[in-house]
Amino acid sequence: MSIEFILGIIGVIVAAIMTAFGIGHSKGKAKAEASATERETKSAIESQQEVSKRQQETIKGAADVQETVSRMPGSAVDDELLRDWTRKD
Repeated sequence: MSIEFILGIIGVIVAAIMTAFGIGHSKGKAKAEASATERETKSAIESQQEVSKRQQETIKGAADVQETVSRMPGSAVDDELLRDWTRKD
């Protein structure tokens, strides 16, 4: 066996190892990116659901207030506004 043959075999082995490392690295990177994308999507969905819930609560609260005010006589509404919305100097 000549030294060139041995160096050739070593070169082929090193190339095979580097190729295997590169393939493994790209697969791992793709899995990590997919996992990160999935986490970001779940987070965005949860955030949107929280916003929607807060909006529904706000709308319900406003409707409750509107209903309460519409059932009160005019003078009672005036009294409430004067009691809660005037400065107490």
